[in-house]
Amino acid sequence: MGTDFHHRPGSDPVALALHCLPEVVVSLIELRNAHLRVVVDADHGAEIVTLAGADDVNWLSQPAWRSPLPAGASESYGNQVLDWLSEYRGGWQELFPNAGAGCEVMGVPLPFHGEVSRARWQCEVLEESVHVRLTTAARLPLVLEREMRLDAERPVLYLRERVRSEALFPVPFIWGHHPAFGLPLAAPGAHIDLPASRVIVDSGLDGPAVDLLPGSEHTWPIAAGRHGEPIDLSIVPGAPVQRLCYIADLAEGWVALRNPQVRAGVALAWDLPVFPHLWFWQEVGGGTGFPWFGRGDIVALEPASQWPSHGLAAAEAAGQAHVLKPGETREAHLTCILFAAGSAPVVHAGLDGMVTTSS
Repeated sequence: MGTDFHHRPGSDPVALALHCLPEVVVSLIELRNAHLRVVVDADHGAEIVTLAGADDVNWLSQPAWRSPLPAGASESYGNQVLDWLSEYRGGWQELFPNAGAGCEVMGVPLPFHGEVSRARWQCEVLEESVHVRLTTAARLPLVLEREMRLDAERPVLYLRERVRSEALFPVPFIWGHHPAFGLPLAAPGAHIDLPASRVIVDSGLDGPAVDLLPGSEHTWPIAAGRHGEPIDLSIVPGAPVQRLCYIADLAEGWVALRNPQVRAGVALAWDLPVFPHLWFWQEVGGGTGFPWFGRGDIVALEPASQWPSHGLAAAEAAGQAHVLKPGETREAHLTCILFAAGSAPVVHAGLDGMVTTSS
C-alpha cells in the first residue's frame, strides 16, 4: 500500500509545492532502484509525479504552483474542463474510459479526460520497491489494472495494463496516456523524434500564442504557420507557443524527446494496435489563460486510441472506440526509457527498453 509521510522541503518537486502548507500529508508510492525513481500518487488518479534517473532529476513537468485553487480543495468552477485543469500540476495521467470532451455514454456522464485520472486507485505491492499493481473501476462496467515494474539493470519502466469488462453486453471505451515533460529536458531547442507522417492541428484551440492554423493538416515534421512560414515541429520552440496536434496513424508505436544540451532523453514505446495515434501538446512560455497564466513549459507526447479530443461518444460514432464483449479483457504494454541523448536522431524505441539512434 502507499505510505503516508510528511514532505520535506527541497527533497522533491512535489515537496516544493507543499512545504508552505503545514501538516500536509500525501499518500505516495515510490519505486526505486539504482537506475530509476518513480513516484505515483495513487489517491490522485495513479498519476506519475516523478520520473527520475540516477541523478534524481525529475524529467516530468511538475511546477510548484500554489494557484489556481484546485476544485477538490474548495468548490467546482462550474465547468468540468476548468475543474480538471485546476488540479493539473504536470506529471503523467491515464485517460480512461474517456479522453477529451466530457460526454454521456450508456446513460452515464463521463467527465473531461475520464474519471480514473482523478480517482483513488487501489495498490498492491508485488515486489518491494520495484513492482506494484494498481487497480480502479470506471463509471462504465470496466476495471482498469496497471502493473508498474522497474528494470533491474537500466533506467526503464515497464507498464502492463489490462481492461476487463464486467458487463453482460458490449462496452465501449477510449484510452490514452498523458505524460508531460518539463525543463530542462523540454527546453527550447530540444528534439522530438517519431515515426510519423500526418499531422492534424486541433480545430478548437486558438489564441494569440497558437502558431498553427486550427484544423490544418501537415506532413511531419514541417508545418506551415498561420502566415505560411515553415515551422519544424520536431524542435521545441523558444517563443511562447501553444499547440495541440494529432499525429494520426503512426507507422510504429514510439516517440522520443531528447535534449543534447543536457545529454538527456526519454522515449516511450507502446502497443500500436491499442494506441495507434499520438496527441502532441505544447505549452511553451505559457498560455495567458487558465491555469497557465504565463507559467507553462510543457511538452506532452500522449499515446492515444483515437483523435481528436472529442470524447467517447463522438469516438464511438466515428468507429474509433475500443469495444469489449462480455467478460473480455484487453491488454496493453508501454515502456518508458531514460537514455543519454546526443545529436543523433532516435530511429526506434522498443517495448524491450532499447533505444536505437541513427549513428
